[in-house]
Amino acid sequence: MTSETGPRLTGVAGVVLTVRFLTELALLGGLALAGTQLGGGVALAIVDAVLLPVAAAAIWGLFIAPRARRRLPEPARFLVEFALFAATGVVLALVGWVVLGVVLAVAGIGVAALTRRFAKDG
Repeated sequence: MTSETGPRLTGVAGVVLTVRFLTELALLGGLALAGTQLGGGVALAIVDAVLLPVAAAAIWGLFIAPRARRRLPEPARFLVEFALFAATGVVLALVGWVVLGVVLAVAGIGVAALTRRFAKDG
């Protein structure tokens, strides 16, 4: 007996959705990392490291997530996702993590595009 509540992730769509989840986590981690470098002191750095990923997660949960009540239609959903990954890449580059910022932005945007191709409602 299984307790599955959704479709099984198999094939290319499963791989794309798994990598998408990992890029979403990397987005939040990248914002937290950048936040630690933005504050003028320890307290402000901690606040930034918490608020930046929380803000991104709220935007994602409201407008991009599959179960979002206000889920945007395509291509607006892709543009918001693009903006989140691009902004994270820029913020990481501004605090000195240029290569990480570029890699995260390119990977996140690329996987977002792949999601639209292989996992239509992901």
